[in-house]
Order: sequence, then structure tokens, then C-alpha cells
Amino acid sequence: MSVIELTTFIVGNDRVSEMLSARHAMIEAFRVDRRGFIAAKLIRLDERTWLDAVEWADDAAYDESSAKGGNLPEIAAFFATIDSLVEARRGTRYDDAEDGPRTVRTVAYGPHPSQVGELYLPEGSGPFPGVVLVHGGFWTAMWDRRQILPVVEDLLSLGIAVYNVDYRRVGEEGGGWPGTFADVAAAVDTIVGIDPAVDAERIVLVGHSAGGHLATWAGLRGALPTGAVGADPVARPVGVVSLSGVLDLVAADGEKFGTALEDMDAEPIWGAPPPARPEVWPAVAAAVTGGIVPLLVGAHADKDSERFAVTSPAQMRASGVPVLALHGDADEAVPASYSRAFAESITAQGGQAEFVECAGGRHFDTVDPANPEIWPAVRAWIAERLGITLPKAG
Repeated sequence: MSVIELTTFIVGNDRVSEMLSARHAMIEAFRVDRRGFIAAKLIRLDERTWLDAVEWADDAAYDESSAKGGNLPEIAAFFATIDSLVEARRGTRYDDAEDGPRTVRTVAYGPHPSQVGELYLPEGSGPFPGVVLVHGGFWTAMWDRRQILPVVEDLLSLGIAVYNVDYRRVGEEGGGWPGTFADVAAAVDTIVGIDPAVDAERIVLVGHSAGGHLATWAGLRGALPTGAVGADPVARPVGVVSLSGVLDLVAADGEKFGTALEDMDAEPIWGAPPPARPEVWPAVAAAVTGGIVPLLVGAHADKDSERFAVTSPAQMRASGVPVLALHGDADEAVPASYSRAFAESITAQGGQAEFVECAGGRHFDTVDPANPEIWPAVRAWIAERLGITLPKAG
């Protein structure tokens, strides 16, 4: 399980600036030196008392860091600024859920803060079938994995383990080409051996919007040529579900998809979550004048068709993995034609791709477990692929 390290300390007013500077340097050192470091938050409790909360991926990462102690000068410099150490404790992280607090294991698949996923296990000993869940948000750093938690809760209620992943995104170091793709491939492969309670032979990939593109790309990467980013996958999913996915990057590039991000004051579409990192938005808005796709792929389609042949699901080869491409015909953000073009291309190759167009469906309707018109079809398709029986309605 994810481990939270809680340290309470005292700092005089005359040393606050020095302490803050030293702590920033220490956290940067953690990112380089400490495997399994996830994140840190500093909270001022009163004029002189501070609480430092540091999250580690698991017990082993916490123990390794504790064993290293103050081995780096940046760590020693931080502790030299504090007047006294009041208390140091550790704890396990819990997330709120409808049926009460739920333990969460944060699993890092790389050293960057965005190279993490959160593993949720149903009650019981397993082995459980699994879903790797990939969030959307124009592939940008403004939105993260927390926007899709209602889907996590619903899948858990069906007895499915869920690995809800993040990845480096446009607007942060390493995001775009090839980092975003390499991260999603690594995150999906991490499901193999992630926990004895997860049956890695029964895995479905599920993604929404930009995440629908990435989940589908990950499901097709078994057909990628040797040497391509994401080729030779370890995990072999039994299916992929794309919900309102951007599955045709060539069409999206031609239509300058994503330029809506230029207007930071625009009214958000129905159901859209607020940005988790709004401070990133100005830089993305300034760069997206030609659309978001070239920021993701590193080129326009007319300049590098080979790049799009290994990144755009509608231009990729069928891999044998069945895909459900579900899209609302009233989607305000991503045209349903992107999913239709993908399904037609894969089917023409003899692959398995089912396009379902939902009458009246908006962009976030497809990830709303309370939607009675759309979500039951998603549940049923996942359950069939994983070989589980759905609870009877009512």
C-alpha cells in the first residue's frame, strides 16, 4: 500500500525562507535519488510548526529511503534549517469511497511524478480480473487520473481490480513524443506481476477521450514493428474499450483538434472536471495554435505519415485484440467520426472493432456510471471479455 511519511518540525520565523528553499532542493534530490517517491506536501500548522507529508509507492520504497537517511547534502541542508524535530510517523493512504475509506496502493513505474498508477483491489483474496484505466484531458498536464474515479468505483463493485494510471503529458517534462506513449506502454505492462491478487491473463484496457486513444493504441501495439515505441508488449489484454476516444489522429490534426484550449475563459462542456493543474494551462494555450496533435506526436500528419502509422489507431494495423469504440452522437469535444473511421479501418483488415454510436450521448456521458442508456453496455462488454457475471438489476 502507499505509505505516507509525516514529519512535524519547528522553524523560527527568521529561517522560514531558508527552510523553504532547502526543502525544494531536498524534494528535487528525492526525485533523482529515491525510488518510489511519489509526491510531497508542506503544511503550516501555526506560526512556527510545520507538517511535511511525503508519499512513497510502497513499504519497500519507504524503507529504502529511511535506510539512506541524510546521505545527500540537500537533505542535510534542509534539516540544518529546522530548530527541532517534533515527531516522525508513517501511515497508509486511504481514499474516500461511497462505502467508506478504501486502501490504495500507488505503484510507480518510473521516476517521474506522473509515472504512477493507483491500484484498487476488490474485497477478497482474488485472483481478480483487471482493468487498466487511462484518463483523458487533451493529453495535457492540466488533468490527471482523479477525474475518472467514479469509473474506478463502479468497476470495483463488479469484482474487478483497477489500475488507474497517469503518464507524462503535454505541458510537463517528457510529455508528448515519445514519452507519453512509452509511459502508457510501461504502465500497461506493469499490470503483469503488480500483485498476486490480479489475474494478468484477464485484463481489459479502458480509456476516455485522449485516454481512449492511448488505451486503444496500447491494445494495438502488439502489431507494431520491432523497434517502434511500445512494441513487444508484456501485457496482452483481452479487450479494449475506447469511450469518446480520439482514434483518428490524422483527421484530428487536419481539423486542428484541441485549439479550444487557447481560450482559457471558455465555458467548460457539460461534466468536464476542473483542471488539476491550472498553472500549466497558459503555456499549453500559447503552444496549441496549430492543434494539440503535433504537440503530442511531434509532427503534422502531412509531414510524417510514418509517425502517424504507429501512433494513430485509425492508421495502425489490427492486432487481434477486440476493441469497443463507443461514442455519443452529441459529443461536444471529440467527433464520433474519429471512432467510426477507426472501426471501419480495423474491420477492413479483418480485425475486431465494434463501433457503437449512442443517441444523444455527450462527451462525459460515456464515463458516467449513473447513465442508464450508455454505461450498462460498457459494463456488459467488459464483463463478457473478462468472463464475469454481472449482478442482476434491482
